[in-house]
Amino acid sequence: MVRRARAAYVVAGVLAMLVAWQLLSFVVSPAVMASPADTAKALAGLAWGSKLWVELLITLKRLVIGLAMGAAVGWLLGIVAGVHRQLRSFLEPLRWVSMTVPAVIIAVLAMLWFGLGDLAVIFLVAVIVFPTMYVNTVSGVQAVDRRLTEMGQVYHFSRRLLLTEVYLPGIASPVLAGLTLATGVAVRAVVLGEVLGAMNGIGHAFSRAMAYLETPELFAWIVVLLALMAVIEFGVLRPVRRRIMRWRKAGG
Repeated sequence: MVRRARAAYVVAGVLAMLVAWQLLSFVVSPAVMASPADTAKALAGLAWGSKLWVELLITLKRLVIGLAMGAAVGWLLGIVAGVHRQLRSFLEPLRWVSMTVPAVIIAVLAMLWFGLGDLAVIFLVAVIVFPTMYVNTVSGVQAVDRRLTEMGQVYHFSRRLLLTEVYLPGIASPVLAGLTLATGVAVRAVVLGEVLGAMNGIGHAFSRAMAYLETPELFAWIVVLLALMAVIEFGVLRPVRRRIMRWRKAGG
């Protein structure tokens, strides 16, 4: 019952946004605000041809590779740094720099170092994702029940057993929360990278639509990005999180 009520409020919120969008399109110039109907028409045109799918696959490739690289490095370093205070202090400047430098500056540096194309965009995504995963993993390791780690030491658990039986189950929730945040950041980063430093992909198509004042197509690409993020979060991340939570309850 509670879930149905929550879903009803979500649907109501979406409908309210669509109504507000439609009302704004009546009073704002079509050059800067496409109506929902015009956006849907442009989206249908993109989907009917090959343009949408080609650009989407290019962006997905960059997103997945960059996200995987940044998340893996942040996760691995986060586990070790969470256990070893000295390494955590050593990596603190790297964490601070990667979280402080604006994404647009990292994008410019990536273009300078790697030129236009895949490498620059993937590098940008990985650098932007890294600190989110790192911080959440470190926090998760530090939050692991010390009684469990002490028990493992008393029973002479190997490092591998301590990692798989104590730390990994303990950090599952914060790591998945970090991955959810990192995915949202990664989507924005890949679009920024494609706007500034690529000749294809959704970001480039968005930039081109803006340059030629093709406003309905521009809004259609925004809808594509929102749909992509929704599929990743609600179709992939949340089901994985629910399975891990059920596994933890069954094991606990």
